[in-house]
Order: sequence, then structure tokens, then C-alpha cells
Amino acid sequence: MSFYLKRFWRAFRIHKKWMLLVLPALALYLIYAALTDVDYLVSRDFSPYSSDTPVAASDSPVAVLGLGDLLANPEVLFLDGFALLRLQNDPNLLAAYGGRPDEATLRRILHAGLTLAPSQTPDALRLSYEGQDEALGRALVGFYSERLMTRIEEGMARVQRTDAAPAAVRLAPMGDLVVAVTKTPWSPERFAPAIGVLILASLGVLVLIAILELSDPSFKSERQMARYLGVPVLGAIPDAAPLAKRLARADVPPT
Repeated sequence: MSFYLKRFWRAFRIHKKWMLLVLPALALYLIYAALTDVDYLVSRDFSPYSSDTPVAASDSPVAVLGLGDLLANPEVLFLDGFALLRLQNDPNLLAAYGGRPDEATLRRILHAGLTLAPSQTPDALRLSYEGQDEALGRALVGFYSERLMTRIEEGMARVQRTDAAPAAVRLAPMGDLVVAVTKTPWSPERFAPAIGVLILASLGVLVLIAILELSDPSFKSERQMARYLGVPVLGAIPDAAPLAKRLARADVPPT
């Protein structure tokens, strides 16, 4: 075993410059990640926004909450049980996701990607998705846009059935869905994969060196020659090159 280790170490010292091949592999990964790491921002604005706009509560047939309260806690809209059940069977989501997601997966996607917040446009509200799947973003924003409008319509109807008059204007969508595309040249999340690429590339170079060394039919030692030929070795001429290099580094003139 030690013979093969010494043999490999000798081959590695001869071909150690091949380790530079890991740098092109790392560069290819970083370039590929920069070109393919695309984020999509799918959004729809609603106007005019008023915090007093009534929104039907999902846990009561008569209760309402203000749109400002919904804005402070959008999970009331996104993670409503009945909405999740309908969303799991929505044709657009099934086509975008490639199947029917389970509730836990769907909750995780909604929590990570969907937001409901004031828009940059004055007196407007924005429902948006941010992630790497444009089709999924379109399906989610489209579904919850309709869900939001339905809840507001029901809220307005509930208020009108009471003695109190509605104090807020009706919210309405401002145009169609808007999709913005952004590319990220570098992200800290790529650090671990980059280390993995370096390790795999280094292992690949080491395996290549080992294959080339094992496929070399030349003798590597006097002992190997004696075993192969079946005759004793009486003497050997040493390689003077390593000794000359050591002497040159030590500034000792060779004799």
C-alpha cells in the first residue's frame, strides 16, 4: 500500500500544475449560476387604497375587518383554510407546479413568496410574488387577486346589510399583472455550491492523475523490476536531478 501511495505522490508532484484545472470549473459554475439565477417579481396594483375598506372575515358569516388590518396581517388572506383548499385544485396552479402540492408545501411557498403591501403608486395597494418561477407567480397572484376582490365585495355587502353606511370606496385592480425580471450576479447562497465544485473538480484531477500513473507501464522501483523479471538487482544508477536541484537551492556548488 505504501508503494502505491509513494507512487501516486510522485505522480502528483510531477503533474501538480494540473490542479489549476479546478479554476476553469469554478469559473464555469459561477458564470452559469449568474446567467440562470433569475428572480421574477409578479405583481398587481389595486386602487384606491383605504384602510377602512371592509373585508369579509373568513371565520364568520357576518364579521368584517378593515383593509388596513388585512395589510398588517396578510396571512389572514393567504393562509385561509378554505382558500388553500381551492388553491390546491386551481388549474393554473396545477399546471404551473406540475401537480397538486400538499398543504404544508403550499403554506411554505405562500409564506416565502407572497406579499401584500402599499405600492409605490400613491393610494395603491400591491399584491406581489417574488421567486424563481414565473408561472407559479402568475398563478398565485391571479388567484389571490380574485380572492381579495371577492372578500372585499362580500365585506361591502355585509356592511350594507347593517344600519351603518359603508365609509370606504371600492378597491379595484389597476391593469393586468406586471412581471419584472432581475438577475443576481452573486449571492452568498452560492458559496457552499462553489466549495462543492472545487472539491469535486480537485477529486476529478486527482483521479485523472491516478489513472494516468496506473496506466504507465514503466518500472517505478528496483523492487518492482526484480519482481517482474525474476532476477536480482545488483545495483542502480540514481537520478541525480533531484540532488542537483537541492544543491542549487542551498547555493552549494555541485562537485
